[in-house]
Amino acid sequence: MLPTPTLRGTSSADPGRSRWARAHFDRWYDALAAAEAVDRPDPSTWRRGELRALLDRGTSDERVHVLLAEEDGDVVGVVDVRCPLTDNRHVAVVQVAVPPAHRRRGVGSALLAAALDVAAATDRTTVRVRVDRPAGRSPREWPGSLAATRWGFGAGVPTARRRLDLPPDAAHLAALEAAATPHATGYRVRAYAGPVPEEDLDQVAHLSARMSTDAPHGDLRVEPEHWDGERVREAEALRAAQGRHQWVAVAQDEEGRLVAHTVLVRSDHEPERLVQLDTLVLAEHRGHRLGTLVKLACLRRALADNPAAQRVSTWNAVSNTPMIAVNEALGFVLDELQEEREAPVQRVAQTLRNRT
Repeated sequence: MLPTPTLRGTSSADPGRSRWARAHFDRWYDALAAAEAVDRPDPSTWRRGELRALLDRGTSDERVHVLLAEEDGDVVGVVDVRCPLTDNRHVAVVQVAVPPAHRRRGVGSALLAAALDVAAATDRTTVRVRVDRPAGRSPREWPGSLAATRWGFGAGVPTARRRLDLPPDAAHLAALEAAATPHATGYRVRAYAGPVPEEDLDQVAHLSARMSTDAPHGDLRVEPEHWDGERVREAEALRAAQGRHQWVAVAQDEEGRLVAHTVLVRSDHEPERLVQLDTLVLAEHRGHRLGTLVKLACLRRALADNPAAQRVSTWNAVSNTPMIAVNEALGFVLDELQEEREAPVQRVAQTLRNRT
């Protein structure tokens, strides 16, 4: 019999979300952080201020729902449900987190059932979950992987997180650049801090949209995303509200068209880590070492502003061997694995009902 904890929640569209957050957000976040830190030396959990800003501010392209489960005044688990609003509106992305003291009692299943109710109420047909586990830990014994399998989530896209310890070897980076530059004749690479310049805005939006079509997505059903300058600016405004600073490097061809880009961010709430976000070289411009050159340019520009940063984290689909080769050449080493899986909402709901 599943437990029936008291559920308390809100969403980024709820006019009362600030009142809910004052009463419950810190308890919600503490449970999330406690769950994600178990047996993970370096969890990549968003920091408290970043998630609070996401809930408070909201965006036009995603609605975030957060729920906590409470028993006798204690938070026994939490979930967030993210529903895209602009594209991929068939998906609800769900993250369930249960602190160790409350596991193996059905709390996770109860929270997932509540998340499925949110998904169904917003006309979602697919639910997607993500499981992070340290490199070297088998999915056959990792609790999150076992739960995802038990709940009926099938194959998706396996992803690897790699870490570059800082500062890097400057001579090694210079040698990489010297080897790559002759392959990029006719291209120009430049890097900058802060918002995308107005003259690059539409082209950066195009590159962002191509991430949804050109990057590997495994067995996940991912529809093409629509990006324009307004959406890029909204993403930048959210980052600023979260205390995140960004550095961007782009490559342009002889006609001045942007054909590659990469983005690094640093949070005021976690200044020791730089996070690599989108990196893309348009398919028709690959083979010119542009991935290496934009990453080098962006890293140098970011480190000039953040000399005390200790590491860079980046994620790649395991099947994306060309970009993994670029990262490993830069010195990145594997430190975590990530499984992103999806299943029909109704099928997961039926699996939960069958287990009660």
